[in-house]
Amino acid sequence: MNKDIPKKARVARAATLLVLMLLIVLATVFFFWQRENAKPYLYSPNMKTLLYHLVMDEPYSQYHDLFVREGDFEAQLLEIKRLGFKTYFADEPEHADGKPGVVITFDDGYIDNYTTVFPLLQKYNMKATIFLITDMIGTEGHLTKAQIKEMSESGLVHFGSHTVSHTKLDTLTEYEIQQEFLHSKEYIEALIEKPVTALAYPNGVYTEKAQTIAMAVGYRYAYTTDMPYDAYYENSRLPRSYVTRDMAYEDFLKLLELSS
Repeated sequence: MNKDIPKKARVARAATLLVLMLLIVLATVFFFWQRENAKPYLYSPNMKTLLYHLVMDEPYSQYHDLFVREGDFEAQLLEIKRLGFKTYFADEPEHADGKPGVVITFDDGYIDNYTTVFPLLQKYNMKATIFLITDMIGTEGHLTKAQIKEMSESGLVHFGSHTVSHTKLDTLTEYEIQQEFLHSKEYIEALIEKPVTALAYPNGVYTEKAQTIAMAVGYRYAYTTDMPYDAYYENSRLPRSYVTRDMAYEDFLKLLELSS
């Protein structure tokens, strides 16, 4: 029967079949890639993400809870080590595999993250992630470019985006959200010469559209200020436990879902 089909027709049919097969293969690859990247974050009692801002004995603003005392912070680091937890970066895929560990994060990029926090991380060989507001880099009370580079090169600190201006996302247009996410990402990447794949939403405020945009512009993990309450979270809305200034020892253990 094939002999009766003109050669050009056979070639055209073969080409069509080849294209269809290629499309099927590409669709299959895309399906599994999308499923892998949309895989929910497994949140368990063995993995906790902690949220800090400043480590400083004397608060200089009315928001006292943001200022954790240096002695308390060091004691918390020691407690994490004593309990046998490993520290992970906020942008490490390993932190989603259920292994026991703690993700230590700092928002805004204050100067004490270099003068106080960084030496303690070096002392105890522990990891942390700092989410930077790029418009604030180099301004009074915030990290300088040189300090950011030094910490990044140490291997103990990773940097993520806290957007350009720290504007609440529910007040911005979709385009403005995209610009906040993208420009801050590109700025930090150019500064530290490393990929930036973690984001913290300003003031913890996020929307479904912001979640979608965050993933679309290249972030793999986006953090809220929501306290953990469920077993699964999308990578675009990961919870964090807030560590406050006057937090008691027992309350800190509760953040780790442990008892004394």
